[in-house]
Amino acid sequence: MAPKGIIEDLHSKMGRMWWNNNDKVRGWAMMKWKKLCYPKGMGGMGFRDLHLFNLALLGRQVWRIMTQQDTLCFKVLSAKYFPDGDVFRYKQSDKPSFTWKSIAKAVDALKDGFIWHVGDGNKIDLRRDHW
Repeated sequence: MAPKGIIEDLHSKMGRMWWNNNDKVRGWAMMKWKKLCYPKGMGGMGFRDLHLFNLALLGRQVWRIMTQQDTLCFKVLSAKYFPDGDVFRYKQSDKPSFTWKSIAKAVDALKDGFIWHVGDGNKIDLRRDHW
């Protein structure tokens, strides 16, 4: 995940660009930044909340790891961080890479939104799976 300070700095620069006058004098903020990020149909300007956008991109990477297990990315990450092949059951590491820390944060943030199908029941672990 992009560090919080960088995202806040980008939001700040976007806001300054939006609210400053042409003569570089601070303008009058007529709307909160959060409201500017609302869709236009909800009264906002449709700006992207970069934190949520980053989380969505990382969520897409989690989906790829879950569905494309023949890729090099899956093989490398699973060998070190989730040896049983389930990205939701990763083990804690002493010095995880920045890439893995970002993906793990996305896994934790998105874990409650995922559902799984029972199928034939062979992959269900009654003690560890969230019911």
